[in-house]
Amino acid sequence: LCTGGVATNCNDGNHCTDDSCESLEGCQNGSNELPCDDGNACTTVDICETGECLGSTPLICDDSNVCTDDSCSPESGCLFLANAADCDDSNACTLGDHCDSGFCLTDSLLDCNDDNPCTDDGCATDSGCTNIFNSSPCDDLNPCTANDICADGLCTAGSAVDCDDGNLCTDDSCDEAGECQHVPNED
Repeated sequence: LCTGGVATNCNDGNHCTDDSCESLEGCQNGSNELPCDDGNACTTVDICETGECLGSTPLICDDSNVCTDDSCSPESGCLFLANAADCDDSNACTLGDHCDSGFCLTDSLLDCNDDNPCTDDGCATDSGCTNIFNSSPCDDLNPCTANDICADGLCTAGSAVDCDDGNLCTDDSCDEAGECQHVPNED
């Protein structure tokens, strides 16, 4: 009972109760719905309910990084621990993507060399190897042609080597070594 004299201490030490002293009933500790802290770092929007502090919304611990394992510690909150998972660095020109210290790293670059002198070799990060036709000088491996040039990705023969010696009494030709031959004729 609350009577005159020294006031009765009705404080129950609970933030989630409204403490009072009623003259006939004595101490009253009615529940409230105040914001509070439930002491759990993994909850948000903590609120009093039926005399207890309850965390109503879990803390979202997602750093959108495939190279970390995301979790929550009630003592300290979000944890993002590095892992060694496979990953994709979104670069079509890299090989062996893997997680290291929380980052997506690559082992090597894609080899786009097609060993064709008539293409310009490269790599596009969104699609991978590119081998674009060029019009560079080349060698068609025929020693009897000169000024060979690339066309549509192939080395095409240029002009024939001129073996004409201006002598009507010889048959002029180019041999397998690219040497001009002048064989006498009977014309």
